[in-house]
Amino acid sequence: MYLLLWLVHRRVRKAAELHGIVQKHLDHQRDVLPGKNVSEIEAGLAAFREAYRNPHTRGADLKSAANQIEDIAHRWLKPYPFAPYRENFESFLGTAVLVFAFKTFFATPMEIPTGSAQPTFYGITADDLRQRPDVAIPTGLRRYWEKWAKGTSYYEVIAKADGELQGLTSPTKQLAFGKLGFGKRVDVVVGNVSYPVAWVPESPQVHLKLYDPMTRQPVQSSFKAGEAIIRCRVRSGDRLFVERLTYNFRKPRRGEYFVFQSTGMPEEVTQGTHYIKRLVAFGGEKVRIGDDRHVYINGRRLDAADPGFERLYSFDPAMTPADSVYSGHVNGTAYQKALAEGLARTAGTGMDEARRARWATELAAGMAHVTRYFPDGQTEYTVRPNCMLGFGDNTMSSSDGRHWGDVPREKIIGKAWLVMWPFTERWGW
Repeated sequence: MYLLLWLVHRRVRKAAELHGIVQKHLDHQRDVLPGKNVSEIEAGLAAFREAYRNPHTRGADLKSAANQIEDIAHRWLKPYPFAPYRENFESFLGTAVLVFAFKTFFATPMEIPTGSAQPTFYGITADDLRQRPDVAIPTGLRRYWEKWAKGTSYYEVIAKADGELQGLTSPTKQLAFGKLGFGKRVDVVVGNVSYPVAWVPESPQVHLKLYDPMTRQPVQSSFKAGEAIIRCRVRSGDRLFVERLTYNFRKPRRGEYFVFQSTGMPEEVTQGTHYIKRLVAFGGEKVRIGDDRHVYINGRRLDAADPGFERLYSFDPAMTPADSVYSGHVNGTAYQKALAEGLARTAGTGMDEARRARWATELAAGMAHVTRYFPDGQTEYTVRPNCMLGFGDNTMSSSDGRHWGDVPREKIIGKAWLVMWPFTERWGW
């Protein structure tokens, strides 16, 4: 009956709130108040509770009972100095505890900074718009909407004088004038002129499209006055929630994207951060990556019929593996073949031999890094007990278990759950 009264009558809810406030202050001061005062307050609370819980109590009688308990409280309870600040701090502290508990035990936010999981989860990506005059740089409110809702930022720097690209200064944290808040800033030096660029992305040399990520050479080395030094569109990486509850009640499943803590992992792994990979094998299983770009577990081939691998293994076998495209999983042989084909396509494009040689060196280093444990289609890797093996979906550009091996079970903190930002087609479960 009381629950129905509480739902229907506002005066009952207010009375229950008053009762709770007086009861809380009594509990806080019980050890410093005389026993007779405690007894009088408790008797007043009991009478007040009986009044607002009684369906036959009239409104005037309830108001009178509320006045009586307020008089008793004011008479015997000690006032707190700076009471409004105390209440506000208590509310803030309660909120902080809830947020901390949610993050620790239920869901942890995570940013995808790299492209190793593309096109499932996107890291920071950038488009060079210097040769795209049809793409307009948004201004005003639309530009803010693109940034805060879609995670898309635009950068444009126009040369004031002729000059050669000298490079970028190191990113510094400072107030970004003309915008709200703080961010990283760099100066682009062309000739004798420095051009400040605020709110730069994580790797400005690459994401501002000034340097080729493979050759580390300038995409364009000289500029004329009035020409665009930088004109690009940068999309932020996905922000997602890592759900931490499920793995307390069941084991991870093959095909799920799991997140693990890197601290204490082999030196090949960046320490003090989190990695996200797709689970492919469990402790004790023998794994190899065939030349057909499929993973084999104890001799059984994984394919698109296996849960979690539907899109990953839907690739066209005739197509060369490519960056940020579902291409299965490549071993050292397939990786080297794909890179050789890519390098061959640069012939006749105007790239000088010195740059091609530097690129070939970079690619060879990348192959050794990516395929350390899976150099060919015959080599098997046995996952250690109580460990799990994970690969990235972007098989041509992913540092994963092919290089640093398996992950101890205790390092796994949860599974990918919800992309919360940006609000684009990738938002959601």
